[in-house]
Amino acid sequence: MKAVVLAGVGDVRVEDVPEPRLLEPTDAIVEVRAAAICGADLFPLHGLTPGFENGTVMGHEFAGVVLDKGDAVSGVEVGQRVVNTSMVADGTCPACRAGRVTQCSGRALFGYSGVYPRLDGGQAELVRVPHADRVLAPLPEAVADEAAVFLSDNLPTAYDAVVSRGGVREGDLVCVVGLGAVGLMAVMCAVDAGARVLAVDGVDARRSAAERLGARALSPDDASEAVAAASEGLGADVVVEAAGSPGALDAALRLARGRGTVSVVGAHFEPDFPLDNHLMFERELTLRFSIGDAAGHRDHLLELIAGGRLDPASVVSHRLPLDEAAEAYRLFDGREAVKVVLRPEG
Repeated sequence: MKAVVLAGVGDVRVEDVPEPRLLEPTDAIVEVRAAAICGADLFPLHGLTPGFENGTVMGHEFAGVVLDKGDAVSGVEVGQRVVNTSMVADGTCPACRAGRVTQCSGRALFGYSGVYPRLDGGQAELVRVPHADRVLAPLPEAVADEAAVFLSDNLPTAYDAVVSRGGVREGDLVCVVGLGAVGLMAVMCAVDAGARVLAVDGVDARRSAAERLGARALSPDDASEAVAAASEGLGADVVVEAAGSPGALDAALRLARGRGTVSVVGAHFEPDFPLDNHLMFERELTLRFSIGDAAGHRDHLLELIAGGRLDPASVVSHRLPLDEAAEAYRLFDGREAVKVVLRPEG
């Protein structure tokens, strides 16, 4: 079968690889109909994922049809349309039993190796799905594949940042820093919650997308003044940092009001970030980090999409066949694409 593999740093290829097979009775095989590129895919692309194995099949966001399943799988049927959760959890460890599935001791991420046990991903014609009853969710006909892929990661991660961890309420002033796919989903969730939303990014296309979703879009240079003007100088009630850079996190901390919340979903791996303790203490700020609980929020968000309340597919900027994955990664890495969907059938 054809699959997108990382052959080395900066070297994305579409290669013929062996078809996956059932290894455990809890496995399923999914025929992929749509797969997306996520910002997390860029870390191994740039050699920033320790121990990443060359040849790993990329991608943790996919939707498709169940082609085969193990004897212990009862939640989905062969021939059923499904979407995955990006993070695989076993459901049995102490963290899972306590409801903290993103902290599962046996967790794995589709399309990753090194930092997690290797689990080949969904940018392929077929993908093996372990713990299928936990990882896969049936899709109603009202939810198209392009919308469904956002349920794998981007939309529930943003929902975590805005609602679960950010505690956004109607009338709040929310500032979203970083308008990649997760940032745009955060804008969508905050607008849906009735917040006033300011959206910050240096890329014109991303700001335009945020405007279409109901935010007031700003360049980074204008953010501080705009937040002050919108809040009578107090600052934002909630700042969502979705950029994943030290500069964005520092800016987010300075945009929040006293006793405000900075909700971080941008990926950070700096061991020595210079946290301004004076600022944190003087403003009594709350700082929260989230990976995103796709399994916990998926059913609710699926209902919102099916009911027409949320339209995540509206931010898809490029659709390419799987054979053009190298070009898709180039566009996405160069910020020429907001969100790319790959289709194995071309």
